[in-house]
Amino acid sequence: MPARPTARRKLLDVAAALFYREGIGSIGVDRISAEAGVSKRSLYQHFASKDALVAAALADFGPAILELYVPVDDDATSPGQKILSAFDALGRWSRAPDFRGCPFLNVSTELADPHHPARAVARDYKLRLLRYFTRQARIGHANRPQTLAEQLLMVFDGAISWAVMNCSPVPDSARAAADILLDAHGLTAD
Repeated sequence: MPARPTARRKLLDVAAALFYREGIGSIGVDRISAEAGVSKRSLYQHFASKDALVAAALADFGPAILELYVPVDDDATSPGQKILSAFDALGRWSRAPDFRGCPFLNVSTELADPHHPARAVARDYKLRLLRYFTRQARIGHANRPQTLAEQLLMVFDGAISWAVMNCSPVPDSARAAADILLDAHGLTAD
């Protein structure tokens, strides 16, 4: 028999789902407590504030988001193909009925305070993706790997924004743009 989730686990799961689906500002701790089946007192025993819960939920949810589009590094796939696979996975994810964009971008745009703890978490995950692109560019001997990685991340995030703004999946042109960038930096997808 599987172990029952702890109060903390329930709070993190419910908060992450609600924040992603409906936004941070529209969700209060009363609703999170009620949907998690956990008292508000217990919520504050686990998290000092709603801000702390937002940051913890994003940090907890972050690895699952990265796993959606960052392929395993220990296979024989070429660095260029690994980069393009991230765009392919983003395209698939954007077709999910519950897709609401990137939670890291959502948090960063919704929270005005640049020092909010959740903004630091969001920035960290975006930097992880940037480092992944940089590492693949270096392995593939791209010209200016850091510049290529920055350009790829801009196309990636732009594709997410486009999909959200147009209420449609990420277009194939995002992957095509990434492929053009790889070629321009001397990195082939083969």
